[in-house]
Amino acid sequence: MATPDTAARAVIRHRLDASPALEFQLGITPMMDVPAHQVLQDDLSRFASPWERLSATESIVNAIPDEPGLYMFVWRPSIKLAMADRTEGRFHQVLYIGHAGGAGQLGNTLRNRYRDYRKHLRGNPESLWTREPPTNRDDLLTHFLALRPLEYWFATVEDRSAIKNLEDRLLHLYNPPLNIQGGPTLRGRLSTVPRPALRS
Repeated sequence: MATPDTAARAVIRHRLDASPALEFQLGITPMMDVPAHQVLQDDLSRFASPWERLSATESIVNAIPDEPGLYMFVWRPSIKLAMADRTEGRFHQVLYIGHAGGAGQLGNTLRNRYRDYRKHLRGNPESLWTREPPTNRDDLLTHFLALRPLEYWFATVEDRSAIKNLEDRLLHLYNPPLNIQGGPTLRGRLSTVPRPALRS
């Protein structure tokens, strides 16, 4: 099972190996579309509760509301930068976005959906170094939800008809690497063009 201790030991064991990589592709247009961000924030304020976050462990099931809503798995490595304005300068990366209880899913709740993910949280961090990343959704989740520290962010949404639209817009904005569908349309990478040397 993935725990902070097993993940830390795997890092120590593989310090000298080439590092595994998690590939992110952010769409520049959606990330710079300030009016769309404002409307999304307004709609989330209107339809969803404020976001809450918990450490993503198997034991938090009963702390998650038995209500419909939106959720994200978020990787938050321990590095923090001391910011002059005293805000938290901590790196975070949205790995996966989902929804529970959208229109036509009356029995589905955030708590029930989280139960489905517990098996993925049991992934072995060692496989990040010893196996190539898989390509199907379930195996991708098991492979990368072994990252620690991992958080579960969620917001309840009472109006079920609004859930799917909100999820689609969050997917389009963040393009999480473990969501196989739903991200923005992106140009192909220019892998044949040599990259210029970077100077510090």
